Amino acid sequence: MAKTKTPKTISVDELITTALVKAADSSQPMLLAGKNGGLFRSTSGANKEAIAICLNPEQPLLRVVAKQGRNEQVVLAPAGLERVLPLLPEEKVGRITTTVIREAPLTQRAPLIQAVIARVPAAAGELNPLLEETIAAEKAEAEARIQAAQKRRAEELAVQNALQKAMELLRQRHLARLEVLKREWEAEGQDPHELLQLLPSRERFPPSANGNAPPLKTPEEMDFRRCECDRLAAAWRDAWEDGKDDARDYLESAMWNIRGFRRIGDVGATVDFQPRYHDCDQPLLSGKVKIVRPGWLLKESEGDYVALKAVVTKV
Repeated sequence: MAKTKTPKTISVDELITTALVKAADSSQPMLLAGKNGGLFRSTSGANKEAIAICLNPEQPLLRVVAKQGRNEQVVLAPAGLERVLPLLPEEKVGRITTTVIREAPLTQRAPLIQAVIARVPAAAGELNPLLEETIAAEKAEAEARIQAAQKRRAEELAVQNALQKAMELLRQRHLARLEVLKREWEAEGQDPHELLQLLPSRERFPPSANGNAPPLKTPEEMDFRRCECDRLAAAWRDAWEDGKDDARDYLESAMWNIRGFRRIGDVGATVDFQPRYHDCDQPLLSGKVKIVRPGWLLKESEGDYVALKAVVTKV
């Protein structure tokens, strides 16, 4: 009795290689699976594993170009070409590479052409025009990115200038209002220097809005706003240290108008020491302290930005 031959088992690697060579040899998309004309005979068993490797989204060997019912039409992808390149006839390498390159992302084209020429130098003549075209496309794309970056920067500068102008207009508005109050007070025969001392500081300069500073679109806008808060806080500190009460009051009127900009503590208040908000000339980690000079912070959605720490002394 004759022995029955056991069918040869084809490995997953062999199935992948056969499918990639077929795809490379075809100038048209091919069906992924099917007994008649498919790259794989079925979608089960070892074929299923091979198909999963070929369509791996991280590094596909085959690229899906269309759906056909439950099936798919595919073409050779750049990674697939590199895998089977040693198996292809040299006279076909230029045509196959050109077909794959036309559909590949721009960032993959030059490296792929370079790899093909390194392995098949005879293909250089056919691929050089494609390489020139690729380099020209890369230059055009780089120029477009540069122009886009310049446009974004111009828009950011415009926003910064607009914010700066708005802050200056608000400052001028407050100064004008204070000047009107001062003149009215003088018209009534009163000492203008007593005007701002009649009310507690928090009532003299109430916050313009509760809550945090409004969120900004770019880090540059946030840096600009913080820089302006630093400048105001530094000017306020100088006015405090020089005893220029009028200048300090004018600055406070502008600072309270910035949404989220708040003072840290009141003079004479006793609070718990917090290193992030308080500056003490004595070694101190915790405990009660007294506010000697207030500070300033900007409340943002990301947290508090401290523009000027409050000066405190140990109780």
